[in-house]
Amino acid sequence: LFGVYGVAQPEKAGDMCTAIAKCLTGMTSVSKDELAKAKAMLKGKLFRQLDDDCHLMQDLGTQVLLSGRYGSAADFAKAIDGVSEADVAAAAKKLLSSKPTVAAYGDTHTVPHYAAVEAALKA
Repeated sequence: LFGVYGVAQPEKAGDMCTAIAKCLTGMTSVSKDELAKAKAMLKGKLFRQLDDDCHLMQDLGTQVLLSGRYGSAADFAKAIDGVSEADVAAAAKKLLSSKPTVAAYGDTHTVPHYAAVEAALKA
């Protein structure tokens, strides 16, 4: 299950949809530098969250409830380091091969029709 959530002014909703589709389709080819930056950002966020006792306890509880065990930040950092460009491309291709679900609320006059969103994700 994968989701993207966006909020925009009504007149910019179409532009937002286009930008989201461009980002998602762009994940099918990721450079070494892009992946290294993404890994560093994710690990930085992971380690910063260790300073928040509330978040740490919530994370511990969620992990134990869902998997029966607790993985440390170091365990997750090691898993992050093991991700390759090919892994990201394969995950993106799998994600883009499924039918999207689109929901819009409010003034949706510039939100593209479902078929246009689907076509943009296939491009």
